[in-house]
Amino acid sequence: METLKSKHYLLKDDRQLIEEILEILHEENIRNFDDLQKFLDKNGIVNFSDFWNYCSGPFCSDKLALWTEIFIKRIKALNTGNLEKFMSSSQVGYYLASKMSGQNQEQLYGIYLDSKNKIVAEKLIFQGTLNKAVVHPRDIFRWALIYNCASFFVVHNHPSGDTTPSAQDLKITKQIKKTSEAIGIQFMDHFIVSDNTYLSFRESELL
Repeated sequence: METLKSKHYLLKDDRQLIEEILEILHEENIRNFDDLQKFLDKNGIVNFSDFWNYCSGPFCSDKLALWTEIFIKRIKALNTGNLEKFMSSSQVGYYLASKMSGQNQEQLYGIYLDSKNKIVAEKLIFQGTLNKAVVHPRDIFRWALIYNCASFFVVHNHPSGDTTPSAQDLKITKQIKKTSEAIGIQFMDHFIVSDNTYLSFRESELL
């Protein structure tokens, strides 16, 4: 994966990914279930294993093979309940929303990654009162240096359920970004999560 500014990280959410696959199917003249059944019969596909073999074979278009692989990897990552390597901001956001669900105190985690975007550590940096947490960038970067990470992102929850960034959220994000640029460790994103949704500063163009 390239830097976070590459399109791959902000690669669409799950619905958009499905829409991409449907567009590819349309290019294969598959526009309804009858067309799909004819396609499956023509290629001898009767189960998922057959479909995977088809996508891995010489007769599948490169686009369909690529997007199918991305889709399957995303599903596998969600099913394991453990995010070792991220595929998109939506995947990370919903994973973190699930991870921090039910907390009645505000918490902030640092998620640290190596040069291959593999998560090497998830550290609880701060835990505050119901409506206030005291955050200082030095503690975030302390662990970044300990793990010798190439990049990181941070996440904190809003127990109220409202993921709108506060003035303090915006201020600390700017401080973290400024420090990351000085140190040379890439600040990937800042997430605010509630029990069932998230806000990505990168997606919202706040970072």
